[in-house]
Amino acid sequence: MTDFLPDIPVLSSGEPDTTAGVRFHVETYGCQMNVYDSQAIAGFLLDRGYRRVGDPDVADVILLNTCSVRDHAEQKVLSRIGEIRRVRDVRGLPQPVIGVCGCMAERMGEDLTRGPRGVDLVVGVDRYRDLPDLLAALVDGSETPVSRTATGHRDDSRLVAPPELYPVNNSHLVTIHTGCDYKCTYCIVPATRGPQREKDPELIAREIEHIVRIGGREVTLLGQNVTAYRWGDLDFAGLLASIHGIDGLERIRFLTGHPCDMHPHLMDGIGRLDKVCPWLHLPIQSGSDRVLKRMKRHYTRRQYLDLVAYARRVIPEVTFSSDFIVGFPGETEADFNATVEVVEAVQFDQIFTFKYSERPGVPAAKLADDVPAAVKKQRLAAIMAAQEKIWKRIADGCVGQRWRAVVEKPARRPQGSWMLRTGNNRKVIAASPGLAVGDVATVEITGHQYTTFFGSVAE
Repeated sequence: MTDFLPDIPVLSSGEPDTTAGVRFHVETYGCQMNVYDSQAIAGFLLDRGYRRVGDPDVADVILLNTCSVRDHAEQKVLSRIGEIRRVRDVRGLPQPVIGVCGCMAERMGEDLTRGPRGVDLVVGVDRYRDLPDLLAALVDGSETPVSRTATGHRDDSRLVAPPELYPVNNSHLVTIHTGCDYKCTYCIVPATRGPQREKDPELIAREIEHIVRIGGREVTLLGQNVTAYRWGDLDFAGLLASIHGIDGLERIRFLTGHPCDMHPHLMDGIGRLDKVCPWLHLPIQSGSDRVLKRMKRHYTRRQYLDLVAYARRVIPEVTFSSDFIVGFPGETEADFNATVEVVEAVQFDQIFTFKYSERPGVPAAKLADDVPAAVKKQRLAAIMAAQEKIWKRIADGCVGQRWRAVVEKPARRPQGSWMLRTGNNRKVIAASPGLAVGDVATVEITGHQYTTFFGSVAE
């Protein structure tokens, strides 16, 4: 496969499939890196003559690109496998080849091929280049594959997702590295994604230049710990500076960063580079030093609060979002209260909260999951309630302000309105017949609901 593919139309169930080739459908679960990987998977298959369809009912092959961060994510995929089989039976349709890709494939391997919900193919995160050959053997029966399971990490696996295949919404994802060298005790990512491996900065630049050539104006740089990027002497701050110089590129976002890699010189650079959007997603996970140590996060509550304060001094209009886990083994009421105190101290724009979910094989699985389910549920509700109060105060104070925002896509409602996004990652719904995807407009904020603002386009 070449680095980039020409623009290839994507078929839907409403269009006749006039081309030869096996039809495939990809469903994506989990993080933005999986979204990117799904486009890379599509690129490999299209390059070999497979045809992409939007409707799973007309597909010969259905690939589920999966997540293993929480048990709920895996159960959702297992239910989906059963649903696909049942729907085909009820409608009298032939059964498709079903493949599981991604982190769940890497974790469970051959186990996914067994039992009543067993799938036909299992392909891990570093083996997507093998997909066309494995599918050929399954679909046409011309040869018998040695195994229906291809897993295991490879140092030479560097994916480039064809930008033409990414949905048109004025922004493109670009993975700059995969894997993670941090060993947080609760996290399965080092096992499913492997150690951190960087993409060559020249390849990153070529990918972004190609995005700009086809009309893209914004990129989001992705990595498990994107701020930990290093290629020789080039760190993430240096990469941002080099990308900043690409003509035609207007905005750069990135996620997810790790607090340990949010160095002052990186924050200084973000403040100086006007193309880098002033939004930092920095998961803290807990506000208790005792819990942070048990999680092996390598920073303290005070260090996190200090970096937030520094960022606010050097990055104009910066906003923050974060992740929190409640009910980690051994978490006391005092530990949880310390977490709520951090939420109140930082004043996040948005938080993503999760009840602790034990993952097999990680170090925390050796700890007693001793916080009762009812207590986890109560704490989750409490932290969300605290954030709602904080956000209402922040959002109320924004009414009447004027913001510059880029048009991303049509809003679902009200009819005729658009969804815009500011540089610091605030969503605004506004109606204007003269707007189009990619336009930059000034909007006056008139109200809000949850994390979405409403506004009118200023003349």
